[in-house]
Amino acid sequence: MKSRVKIILYIVLFVVAMALIYCVSSTYAVYETITNGTANLDIGSWVIRLNSVDISSGETISFNANNFTYSNSSHIANGVIAPGRSGYFEVIIDPDGSDVSIRYDITLDMEEDYGDNITYYVDTNNGSAIRTGESTYSGVLDLSEIENGDVATLRIVVEWLDNSAYDEHDTELGLTPNNNITIPAEITVVQYLGETIVPYVGE
Repeated sequence: MKSRVKIILYIVLFVVAMALIYCVSSTYAVYETITNGTANLDIGSWVIRLNSVDISSGETISFNANNFTYSNSSHIANGVIAPGRSGYFEVIIDPDGSDVSIRYDITLDMEEDYGDNITYYVDTNNGSAIRTGESTYSGVLDLSEIENGDVATLRIVVEWLDNSAYDEHDTELGLTPNNNITIPAEITVVQYLGETIVPYVGE
């Protein structure tokens, strides 16, 4: 009789143990499923073109401004620059397809000295860029402008002042065969995060 009670007790204990194991494994499976869940977050697109060339890599891009559009002059042949004429080279930053606001910084290489009467700078009259360094100009295209299809158009301007004090120097430039004015420039485009763009205050 006692052995029969022991057998029944063992069977009950076995059933209870199996029930406990099942409950624990089910609970663990639920937590394991939650732990291994996958969250999908869409990443904002980053597409930037500079004069139709893709520069989305985020690196600083170097280029030469040398294909200028010149002001009209009845005294100077078309396609060349000389004292009394100005010209400009357009840089178009197109972020179409980007999902974030952008900031751009363009820096002109001012090391080439063509003479004090030959100046070059970025035209900021349209308000799209401000001077932030001695030869650096910066601007922002916010997301609403990008979604509207806006682009940033910057003009690198060259002005050759006709000043008799520089006649000798101007003549030397003109006597050099195949001479031209080339302005090296660098441009960087990054995501704009709301930082303040501080205007440059010259000495």
